[in-house]
Amino acid sequence: METIKIKTFEELLETLERQKTGQTFVYRGVSNIEYQLVTSLGRCESSMGKPIDQLETRLTKLFKESSIPYLEHKPNNELEWLAIAQHYGLPTRLLDWTYNPLIAIYFAISSTPVTDGAVYKLSGCSTIQVPDETDPYALDKVYKYRPPYISARIQNQAGLFTVHHQPDVAFEHDKLMKVIIPKSLKAAIKKTLFKYGINQRLMYPGLEGVARDLRWLETKMH
Repeated sequence: METIKIKTFEELLETLERQKTGQTFVYRGVSNIEYQLVTSLGRCESSMGKPIDQLETRLTKLFKESSIPYLEHKPNNELEWLAIAQHYGLPTRLLDWTYNPLIAIYFAISSTPVTDGAVYKLSGCSTIQVPDETDPYALDKVYKYRPPYISARIQNQAGLFTVHHQPDVAFEHDKLMKVIIPKSLKAAIKKTLFKYGINQRLMYPGLEGVARDLRWLETKMH
């Protein structure tokens, strides 16, 4: 994996925007460069003390049983179930990505100011074309999956997922780049992003985002 450490916001943008004709990239921001690309299911396996397949089966089953009263529409396939579960914080074999590099930058710098952050930039990976006919538990490699409209949050964040056949193994790819953002730049970049509308009101539509932004404005911007 190619790793680059940038020195300025302008260099960061140039690095993330650099591409050849016909290439499509997706991005993932992490607030700490030590965070590996391991799914939430893989990360919680050791702490919960159960084999990963048993843990996943039980969590997914219980989520389906408990969520029915709260769903506006029932998911059409297993991938949609996983996307909704991931969206609401259940450990799954999915990883969140975005088509918008500014969104990824935001997640890399919005928290953990004492550590360097990073944005992962990925081209490649096949996309699941027929979700209704795809068993996410039987895949033999990592695929990209773009769900239908689930929530305003995913829509605003230009979100998609990768689906991992080995949820507890750190994702690697020959077309994956890691761009490190020094901790010393985080606060200034966040202020710049705020001016261009990349803020918590966008990330978290509704009163949650309003409250988060107001709290940050009154405590950090002055």
